[in-house]
Amino acid sequence: MADKKENLSPQVERTKHHFKQAFTELINEKGFNHVSVTDIVQRAQYNRATFYLYYLDKPDITEELRSEMFQQIKQTSKDRYIPGKEVATESMNEDSFGLVTFIYDNRSFFNLYLKEDTIPGLYQDLPRAIFELFDEQFTFTPVGDHDINSPAFKLYMAHGTAGLILDWAKNGYQKSPIEVSRELIGILQAIAVGFRVE
Repeated sequence: MADKKENLSPQVERTKHHFKQAFTELINEKGFNHVSVTDIVQRAQYNRATFYLYYLDKPDITEELRSEMFQQIKQTSKDRYIPGKEVATESMNEDSFGLVTFIYDNRSFFNLYLKEDTIPGLYQDLPRAIFELFDEQFTFTPVGDHDINSPAFKLYMAHGTAGLILDWAKNGYQKSPIEVSRELIGILQAIAVGFRVE
């Protein structure tokens, strides 16, 4: 998924953020197919002309929202690691999973994964973003002699991670981000002694 992020002024960034925030809230309330540009404009408290300065239509803002969140899922998953440095899984702590905190801080967006009438194609985004990240940038050192760096295994890991995260969302985020991070670390420690981010 392409990243459409450009160098925008803080004011433009803020305005676009308000539109996307309003859009996300409305999908949670009404469902994707029942949200119109008029709804978005009214919720964000801007006029239609301002909306059309930045977006062609509803599909355009939808694509930007998906693309932005897809890239942020990947970015926050690797932000805390130094490229090329081996990380021992036994040294990991609850601060090692930036993705969990990011998801918790953006619950409004990730709750869209739980809706039936949601952004088309959204369901595949979380596991696909995690898989792309694992496949392109993570090299794992296995506990045994298994090949845990094969695309098949990384796909399995990506879907498992996404499944745990979405189950957390489905249960209303009852566990804290620290608890979820610890669970994910425990699973990773069972299969890998370490990893390196390229």
